[in-house]
Amino acid sequence: VSRIDMKVFQNKPVVYLSTSPGAGGAASVLAAAVNSAPYFGADVKASLSIPSFFDNFNKETDAISNTELANALGDAIRLIS
Repeated sequence: VSRIDMKVFQNKPVVYLSTSPGAGGAASVLAAAVNSAPYFGADVKASLSIPSFFDNFNKETDAISNTELANALGDAIRLIS
């Protein structure tokens, strides 16, 4: 991000999500994003990594099929609502 004012999020609450087809769920990329968020003025309320995307997402319903992950996503969203 090339800006004079680096605080592009303007201290807004955010939830960061990541996913990948592997078991790691892009967790290392998510960690980098969460750790750099304060430099850009993001107020990270929650972050969630969804591993094994094709095993945990139902394309027919466009929803997370893993109950535990779906609940975690709902909890995260409620933190910014």
